[in-house]
Amino acid sequence: MTDDVLEVENLRKHFRRGGGVKDMVFGRSPEPIKAVDDVSFALAENESIGVIGESGCGKSTLLMTLMGLHDKTGGTIRLDGREMSEFSRADWKEYRRKVQIIFQDPFNSLDPRMSVRSTLMEPLNIHDMDDKEERIRDILEQVELQPADQYLYRRPKQLSGGEKQRVSIARALVLEPDVLLADEPVSMLDVSTQASILRLLSRLMDETGVSMVYISHDLSTVSYVCDVINVMYLGRVVEQAPTEALISDPQHPYSQALMQAIPVPNPHGERERTEMEGAPRDPIGLGEGCRFRDRCPERMDVCDRTPYFVDVSEETDVEGHRAACHLYYDHEATDATERVDGEPVSRI
Repeated sequence: MTDDVLEVENLRKHFRRGGGVKDMVFGRSPEPIKAVDDVSFALAENESIGVIGESGCGKSTLLMTLMGLHDKTGGTIRLDGREMSEFSRADWKEYRRKVQIIFQDPFNSLDPRMSVRSTLMEPLNIHDMDDKEERIRDILEQVELQPADQYLYRRPKQLSGGEKQRVSIARALVLEPDVLLADEPVSMLDVSTQASILRLLSRLMDETGVSMVYISHDLSTVSYVCDVINVMYLGRVVEQAPTEALISDPQHPYSQALMQAIPVPNPHGERERTEMEGAPRDPIGLGEGCRFRDRCPERMDVCDRTPYFVDVSEETDVEGHRAACHLYYDHEATDATERVDGEPVSRI
């Protein structure tokens, strides 16, 4: 048994693609698109884990795979210690009650023909929950749509963007889930509304005890609600650390470049510009090696080999700080034993 609510181990999601003329002539299978490639993390009760990275790194695909909207290519996903691949039809229904998603776009994730009451009633009917009317009013009060009676029969066109997203959050929480999957839930809202939604999510986590996986490209929002941050690049996690440690002392060169790129609210302030140039590689046929090597200012010959995911706590004095980078371990010793400081390490 484990205390973790959701466990993800070596998760992979690869997409097949159509082959070209050469593939047909030589009878080759085209290389898949490796959207998520060997991702692992564990989510404890009432914990919030953030996943950050630039567009195309695999964040949304990771979330859709956790939700079961994409079939995983490999690896394991466990809820309360039970593996997803062992689920029966009834288990899947319970999984979808316990794991709820908040979509990025509140303007299109609500049915324009359905009132707020109907939107919240639908999942309650599907899962045959009791006290439906009371649950609906209680959750509207919790997401600060007050008084609830004024919102029950409004349709999306009668709501602001922030109110739409509050209804989306209410729809996710009305089933009393164990895990929320938040897909950039404030990216389409204005700054003042973003702040209020983030405060709401933080408060609801404290009040309900729900856990959350929160993905975003915006470090300022992730740092507001997350306990731990995972940095993704081309389908892999390259650094994992408590939020404060990652922001104040990132270790992976990609994480460092992300921190340097955060705007400073001072038009006269001076700082060193990030050295990261170029664009991410094509996610097809990536092969071996560090996936950041083509843009990394610290590149070495050994970067053509896939790095191990190792503990870098000695560098930061923060427990649980890990990075996948050749800068942080003895390559000869590790390749010979696959251990660092007596502990096994793994590639990611």
